[in-house]
Amino acid sequence: MPAFVYLLLPIFFWSGNYILGRITVSSGIDPFSISFLRWSLACLIILPFAYKKLWLERHIIINNWPLLTLFGWLGICNYNLFLYIGLTSTTVTNAVLLNSIMPVMILITARILLGSKTSWRQNTGILISTLGAITIVSRGSLETFLHLSFSPGDLWIITAAISWAIYSVLIIKRPQGMSLIGFFACTALIGTAFQAPLFFLFSDSTLADFSLSNWVTILYMGLFASIGAFLCWNTGVQKLGAATAGHFIHLLPVFSIGLSVLFLDEILLSFHYIGILSIFSGIFVATVLNKKQQKTT
Repeated sequence: MPAFVYLLLPIFFWSGNYILGRITVSSGIDPFSISFLRWSLACLIILPFAYKKLWLERHIIINNWPLLTLFGWLGICNYNLFLYIGLTSTTVTNAVLLNSIMPVMILITARILLGSKTSWRQNTGILISTLGAITIVSRGSLETFLHLSFSPGDLWIITAAISWAIYSVLIIKRPQGMSLIGFFACTALIGTAFQAPLFFLFSDSTLADFSLSNWVTILYMGLFASIGAFLCWNTGVQKLGAATAGHFIHLLPVFSIGLSVLFLDEILLSFHYIGILSIFSGIFVATVLNKKQQKTT
């Protein structure tokens, strides 16, 4: 499978997670329950396939437990829990807008932590795709963009984005000799363990509060937005690097709109097409053209 597909799939899965997450918290299910149950289910699904790897790689896990704990805390616990907390008091539009700055956060974090540098083509691509994301979420209106209101939920979304940026940059330091499925299962278990006390202390939902649609949503989150998305994302970052992977975050508004058209009967307007074209153009400049330039120099 082409390397870029590994980055497209998780963006698609996470776009559905945004919409379903907002619907679920709006139905009265608290974010601590959603996040903990999502990852508990993901762990139950992945363990039958990963337990042999975990046992064989136990010495790697023991020797690298501080780094693995950091990955579990940042990528599994913080990002997901903070996202759902944020969605209780902000809109999906604001959440997508705030996440659209994640590529910039990834580049800054990569420069600070790894000393990575970016080319002018990558920077140009980021600018173009960022403008595309802003065009979509502001509905093509500068006035709408300037009058976007920000709530405490937006701060949670920003914190979630920072956690994910650090996770994405550091993923290249995944312990040598550790399989992808072993790494994912280990960090998922650690992240879920971090969430367990928060769930028991702060959750105010009971299993009786969950409707059939809520459970179907949790299943989607556990299977696709967790296992499928994280395995694909980690593979994509390993193949293409954190800076390139960051560009694909701009596709979140595109996929979110596509899902809204399919499932919520929303209609695409002119500003949607302009924004989508800008996003794909930015990704093309930052990835394809930048890669061709590197080959010729």
